[in-house]
Amino acid sequence: MKIDSNTDLRDAFFSGVKEVMQNDINAVILTADHGAFLLSEIEKEFPERYFNVGISEQNMINIASGMAMKGKSVYAYSINNFLIFRALEQININICAMNLNVNLIGTGAGFTYSTDGFTHHGVQDLGIAMSLPNLSVFNVTDSINSYYLAKHTSLKSGPKYFRIEKGTVPELYDQTYDLEKGMGLFNDNTKNEMLLISTGYISHMVKEIADNLSNNLNKVSFLDIFKMKPFDEPLFVKLIENKKKIVMVEENFYSSSIGNKISSVISRYSKNIDFLHIAIDEEIKFHYGNRDSVLTEYSLDKKAILDKITYYFKINN
Repeated sequence: MKIDSNTDLRDAFFSGVKEVMQNDINAVILTADHGAFLLSEIEKEFPERYFNVGISEQNMINIASGMAMKGKSVYAYSINNFLIFRALEQININICAMNLNVNLIGTGAGFTYSTDGFTHHGVQDLGIAMSLPNLSVFNVTDSINSYYLAKHTSLKSGPKYFRIEKGTVPELYDQTYDLEKGMGLFNDNTKNEMLLISTGYISHMVKEIADNLSNNLNKVSFLDIFKMKPFDEPLFVKLIENKKKIVMVEENFYSSSIGNKISSVISRYSKNIDFLHIAIDEEIKFHYGNRDSVLTEYSLDKKAILDKITYYFKINN
């Protein structure tokens, strides 16, 4: 299928998985009774390699580990919170400690499921996943890198966790971008002293803010990070050369954030960079609604982010 801004991010990812399964008879997929349009296509084309285990994430991971030990390339799919929280011990011991080739696919990063309330808000899973041994962690930004991660990155050996979205978003990358790097730098030159960083769905908004803050004299660069672990520290350090102001914005609790990693790298690399981290306070709000309303509730809407940046750096608009 054609992958573009009109492609649901789940379908972009499973389009890549479908191509993998067409070329590898050992590739199998398990789902904990969770669906997507392209997943239905996979079920039709490969009924003998598609397994719906029902709402039983712990059992799904046990099955996945057994299949992987027998040489299968396994994809296991559910909602982020249900996958990481319910099956944490099984993932930690059966998959990660054993360093098995299992691709964990969790849909629901950030406020993807905004209307379903806190039980479905994926604002804690990232930090948990990043603490697990041997587990590589990725966070999709658009349909292009969603497809790439499934088609190419998932083929690498070892346990992996892909945080994906549902719905459509504008394209940030194009087919010519080198996605192997795991991060993308936009609107940059050596004269730019300010850099905004984000990941996932909210990257699109943060890039708009970077554009809004730019003027003819002072350009603001933007960096999207979609490979969270292992984090390419040498590349990141190279990309932030000459930067004096850096802002990290994300849809995660502060305690479960990639921003903590970035802050640590910056503190070791340079004492001359002023760093602002904008994430979610650990306050449980039983608020639900569309994604914009939830972002506003947590002060992560465009105006709130811009106000925090301008106030912190005393920028005059």
